[in-house]
Amino acid sequence: MKEAVSMLHQTRRLTYVAVGRLSPEQWYKIPPNFDNNIAWNIGHVLYVTGSLIYRLSGLANGLPDDFQTLYKPGSSPADWVEEPDIKQLKGLLKSQATQLAEDVDAGVFKHFQPYKTTTGFQLDTLEEAIVFNNFHEGLHLGAILAIKNCL
Repeated sequence: MKEAVSMLHQTRRLTYVAVGRLSPEQWYKIPPNFDNNIAWNIGHVLYVTGSLIYRLSGLANGLPDDFQTLYKPGSSPADWVEEPDIKQLKGLLKSQATQLAEDVDAGVFKHFQPYKTTTGFQLDTLEEAIVFNNFHEGLHLGAILAIKNCL
């Protein structure tokens, strides 16, 4: 399981490097032929990690209450009343992965509720959820890089 958590850290580092120097305008712009922007993709991976790993383990996801509305599957930045805080998203991008590693090491995950993803993957264990989450993060890192190339 430590290897899967380590992979999450690496993906988060790559994501952080990809977006770290972008302007707010670049974070919020939705290029033609895209449904979302960089800010949404970052918030979405944070939300999904909180849901797949923490919520399915019966634990609080550690995210602000508005994350579900802003970033759940099917949500859109077109529906945002105000743009999210980039500094908060960047901070959570780093801290969430660190917290997960600490929580795994501390043994806080005692239970896991099996879950079938919308893409048909059956997750029966915490480790399977972390591995799937890494796959999901990789997809969104690809989306972020594609959006960045269109800016």
